[in-house]
Amino acid sequence: MRTRFRSLIAAVAVTAAALTGGIVAAAPASAAPPAPAPKPLQRFSLYGETLFTVGDHDSCRGSLAFSFSSPKRGVARLTLRSNGFTGNGPGWQRNPKCRTLVITTHLSGNAFLKETPFTAEFGRKPGEKVSHDIATGSGLVSFGVGTYAIGSPIRLPQSFPLGSYVIVP
Repeated sequence: MRTRFRSLIAAVAVTAAALTGGIVAAAPASAAPPAPAPKPLQRFSLYGETLFTVGDHDSCRGSLAFSFSSPKRGVARLTLRSNGFTGNGPGWQRNPKCRTLVITTHLSGNAFLKETPFTAEFGRKPGEKVSHDIATGSGLVSFGVGTYAIGSPIRLPQSFPLGSYVIVP
């Protein structure tokens, strides 16, 4: 009697395990949650957050909106979002991309007027964006953002530089 009962319990357990294992295996696999989006930073901009600039060829010109976020502690991420660029001439028709040199200058607890240059390229379509991470340290940071000519031996401004005060976590 004992053996039949144990056999019955074993058969029920194996059947239950097979059924629940099949149900569990049929469920969709869950991946790790996505990384959180960078948090927008509190800021005070002196002259606005839209930079009007010219580029490197065929009178290309347009405007950029800039914003700051923080992917991690002590780092500010500058994001430039294009409002659309245009140009004149056959060179613009062949290559509708406008390049410019962006230079940020910041004053913070760990840097005094540190410059961070990087190249940005934008086309006709509004909404294109370029992001760059800048190690500033935590606290109040004074930022200046401006565009300059690419390939020039001297620094020629291509826009009126704008400034912001940003609190970086």
